[in-house]
Amino acid sequence: MPQADSDRKRPSRMMAYMMLFISLGGFVYAALGWIGYSEAQIPAQWRETSGTIVERGIEVISHPDKKGEGAETYQPRVKYHYEVSGQTYEGTQLSLHHLERTLRGVAETEIEDIKQGDVVTVHYDPQKPDNAVLRKADTIGPVQAISVGLVIGLTCLALFFISLRRREPDQAETTT
Repeated sequence: MPQADSDRKRPSRMMAYMMLFISLGGFVYAALGWIGYSEAQIPAQWRETSGTIVERGIEVISHPDKKGEGAETYQPRVKYHYEVSGQTYEGTQLSLHHLERTLRGVAETEIEDIKQGDVVTVHYDPQKPDNAVLRKADTIGPVQAISVGLVIGLTCLALFFISLRRREPDQAETTT
């Protein structure tokens, strides 16, 4: 009879450790999101100036596979002019490390409030004034990674502890 009890416990213990492993993966994913979030921020020493939007649009980027088919991604594009110390520069970066978007609507949403001719705030590197962005950070992807990673990690960790504490019905009957 003790062998039968041990065989019944094994799958639930294995499932518990699988939940622990998955929770660790969730926490690693959240940590990678945090790293991405910190890299997406502009350095504190960057300065601001005003600039003017010259162009805006969505670039469609094709990623063909061996068959010539494949996926498309979308990149919001802007072009703006700004001046630093009497010299005019042309910028094209929306934010640092700006990622391509898999949905056109997401890319369009990112520039829907930017119109040609608008006066905007440009953030630039005082050491290299030609390095500039319009947004201090691109946090869409990193914040999603942090959120999803924490939800997966905490949920699976809770399931791990619950499954370890759960008493088998046969075990409860044999102790009484």
